[in-house]
Amino acid sequence: MTEDLNNTSTSATEPVAPLHENIAPATENAAPSQNKTNPILLALTLVALAGVIILFILHFAGNKNMTTSGVMDKAHKGAISVAFVNNDSILSHYELVKKMRADLEAKGKRLEGEIAAQQQAFEKDAAYFQDQVKKKALSDKSAQEIYGQLQQNQQKIYALRDRYAAELQQSEMDMNVALIDSVMNFLKRYNEKYKFDYILGFTKGGNILYANDTLDVTNDVIRELNAAYLKEHGK
Repeated sequence: MTEDLNNTSTSATEPVAPLHENIAPATENAAPSQNKTNPILLALTLVALAGVIILFILHFAGNKNMTTSGVMDKAHKGAISVAFVNNDSILSHYELVKKMRADLEAKGKRLEGEIAAQQQAFEKDAAYFQDQVKKKALSDKSAQEIYGQLQQNQQKIYALRDRYAAELQQSEMDMNVALIDSVMNFLKRYNEKYKFDYILGFTKGGNILYANDTLDVTNDVIRELNAAYLKEHGK
């Protein structure tokens, strides 16, 4: 609500005149009290996942006790083995990511629907109030009381929108953590068979500017990731 809603007079007609300007009837006009854009729609994707899984660098137990000189000797002999996975491909083709994205979008739509329903109810009440005032069907006291209640209802909508936005952001963070754990744990198991010294995560525009395609194990990793996921979920 704007400051005009707080400066009502004791007359029933005085606070009502600007009501169509001060009471936001539609979703796009009801901005949060902190003057933020609607963050619920902005949180409907898992774009943040691409920034979270920037670099997988796994140095496995078989090499933990290797001395610095031992590492150098191995490097000079060309014996250090490296592979990489394309993070963008994992985000596009890993079934777990698809499920997370669908869940987050569904939750975002549900919460946005709840807010839209409350805003529609608020708009209906505000329009009825205006009509009653124009007809002089309300006493000054009743008009002021209803007007104050409309103010409170709108502030509740603002607060609910902020709470739902924070809830979606927390859900997104939880999903990010779950995805990282899933991929990291899989790569540890995966490397028990291949014994790479390092498995790097390649992202376009990231820290790795060039990678030899012969070191790319992305397709193999995605195939095994999805096989394990589908097996666990009975599909």
